[in-house]
Amino acid sequence: MIRLHHLLQSPEPQPSYATIALSAYQSVQGPVLRRFHDGRVMIDTGRGRLTGRPLGVERASLPVWSPLFAGMI
Repeated sequence: MIRLHHLLQSPEPQPSYATIALSAYQSVQGPVLRRFHDGRVMIDTGRGRLTGRPLGVERASLPVWSPLFAGMI
């Protein structure tokens, strides 16, 4: 019998709270309501909802070949 449980494991759980920088000196933290494909998150601040990039998470880098195609557009 082939065991595939190690292949079917879910990815690392995402944190349920995120911090978003409003400026160099202010940030907000709250529970994550929604995650967007471009890396942004929507959080509930208790006074409303804010969307931004979470702190402490690196952006996905562009592939090495992307500058090659940029000149073709």
